[in-house]
Amino acid sequence: MGIKTPGHTRTHKRHASGHAFQKDLTAPTLTLLTIGGVMGSGLFMASGLAISHAGPLVILMYGLGAVLMWLEINALGEMTIATPAPGSFLVYTRKVLGPGWTFVSGWIFWFSSVLTMSSEVTAAALFTRLWFPAIPLWAWALAYSALIVGINFVSVRGFGTIESIMAGVKTLAVLGFIGLGVLILFHIMPTTQPLPSLLHMLPGHGGFVPLGWYHALPGMILVLFAYAGTGVIGLAGAEAKNPHKTLGKAIRTSSILLIVMFVGGIFIVLALTPWSRQSDAVSPFIVALRTSTLPYASALMNLVLLFAVLSTMNAALYSNVRVLYSLARQGEAPQGLGKLSKKGLPTRAIWASAALLALTILLAYVLPKKAYAYLVTATGFQAMFIWLMVLLTERLYRPYLKKHLPDQLTHKLAGFPYTTYFVMAVVIAAMAASPLAKGELVGAIIGFGGIVVALIAWITLRHRIRPPASSSLK
Repeated sequence: MGIKTPGHTRTHKRHASGHAFQKDLTAPTLTLLTIGGVMGSGLFMASGLAISHAGPLVILMYGLGAVLMWLEINALGEMTIATPAPGSFLVYTRKVLGPGWTFVSGWIFWFSSVLTMSSEVTAAALFTRLWFPAIPLWAWALAYSALIVGINFVSVRGFGTIESIMAGVKTLAVLGFIGLGVLILFHIMPTTQPLPSLLHMLPGHGGFVPLGWYHALPGMILVLFAYAGTGVIGLAGAEAKNPHKTLGKAIRTSSILLIVMFVGGIFIVLALTPWSRQSDAVSPFIVALRTSTLPYASALMNLVLLFAVLSTMNAALYSNVRVLYSLARQGEAPQGLGKLSKKGLPTRAIWASAALLALTILLAYVLPKKAYAYLVTATGFQAMFIWLMVLLTERLYRPYLKKHLPDQLTHKLAGFPYTTYFVMAVVIAAMAASPLAKGELVGAIIGFGGIVVALIAWITLRHRIRPPASSSLK
């Protein structure tokens, strides 16, 4: 798996099996794929948990999270646009940090994306249970998992089309929610009951930080979890048409849309409903829409949110199997997982990821009331570890690009290296604070435990790992 030159990016990369990735993803598709990978239950469900920790302060926390997400995705974009390759940042991590960190980062990315899928499918089951409360959570989780796994067996073009539709639906829905909220706030749209002014709604229920900073700051890991999923833009680079152009457009467009929808959506939620009215079993967006007089507004939004989390789960599985495929190509996973089908799909990696997903669904069966909270904290913890690895890699890879491939360094992270250090510092602080929040200790232990297991696995297996000669970096 070598670093590609511009000439390499215009051809299909062939492997020993004689099959190749399809380069069928366009800039609009990549934009929607990125939105699909990021905007899921972290915004639509976990935001309720974050609000319960921080109160109205969560608006500023989501604003900070938006800045961090924009910097991180541009750091990833800088490396991917210069040298697009299957495996995304793992290829660059191997170059500048060596195989140990690549092994740990790759397996943590894989495991965290499985946890992401588990949290998304659990959220989907929670949304569905509003209509069918008698059917257990695990049954819906199993059914939706089978659906998403099936979608990932279609061609890359077909997958891109399906994901674009799903991501497009939730994008329009969130923008519509924000628009409706604006109409309500300006008294153009009537409500079920009179709304107090913003000056009373936001700080009027215990202040702007009602539970104190000690309870508020640990919720930052939940905010950052909402912005996780940006890795899909890098992993899709090897399957994009003319990646040097399409990736830059996709990064700019998706970043702007995500910032507007996340910060705008949370502001409207808190402007329409007191922070203390939020529940960990119902989406804050549903609670907010219950103030509207539009018939079936909350039911329709619930349906959209179901599509939204399934879209994120779909994008997470896409990223997941590409990382597992890359690990196999480097000799760091069973080699059979590094083979492509005649359609250019890593089908064996899909089955392997689906198997672990099935195991995590057991959590919804054993702990139906606590499964989601545990999963989002664990996922957020590991997703932030991946952000740290992306940023550390970019900090060391930029000098390499300037020295060896200066003409390909066309997309740069602004403010380097200070912005890199800034994101890393905030992420480390959020990870350190997460165990302090009520109900997050178990999730933090799971997240940290996964990192420890990956490190132990590398120490134990490092002498047995022999990357194929064809996959070595040039």
